[in-house]
Amino acid sequence: MKTTEPENTRQIKFNFFNDIRDILRNWWLLLATGLLLISVGIWIIDSPFQSYLTLSWVFAIGIVGTGILDILFALTNLESKRWRWWLLAGVFDLFAGAYLFNNSLITIVLLPLVIGLWTCYKGCMAIGDALHVRAYSFGNWRRLLFTGLVVVFMAALLLACPIIGIENIFLFSGLSIIAAGVFRVYWAMQLRRLASMMKNQARNR
Repeated sequence: MKTTEPENTRQIKFNFFNDIRDILRNWWLLLATGLLLISVGIWIIDSPFQSYLTLSWVFAIGIVGTGILDILFALTNLESKRWRWWLLAGVFDLFAGAYLFNNSLITIVLLPLVIGLWTCYKGCMAIGDALHVRAYSFGNWRRLLFTGLVVVFMAALLLACPIIGIENIFLFSGLSIIAAGVFRVYWAMQLRRLASMMKNQARNR
């Protein structure tokens, strides 16, 4: 006996695939931003004795690059319901990067605040993406959610810099940026896998 898929389930899948159709074609942009963030985070951890001026420049370059890629991702995914959020995130990155470039002598107190607020915003975006996936009952949204929560937790530790100690600022700065990058890479791989599945299904029809 042939089983038929419930109408509401078919509608959910239709809405989901329609929402992410363009996203699937641009998964590599998420991968690129993730790898960029991971590279910046590793550099910060591996070069703790570089000057604070160098750190602010490297971070500024990293988030400007992330902002440009996020804006491209948003403008190439106008059919998605979340394209405005990605666009807002990209514009925020550009402003934050420009601020650091124009304030190269930023103090040791203010830089952790900027990095902490930035990673906290990225963590909240990640949580929103995870809940977006959960709404359509697709993929392992719990791993995405967990990664987003880790990013927010690392950002909270960074914002509590008097508690963690000045000597740990570089470590937690790097870890929080790496966590944000790991989320992007994992989400990109999920989208790539889905794109491959849909392509195989189309060939078998």
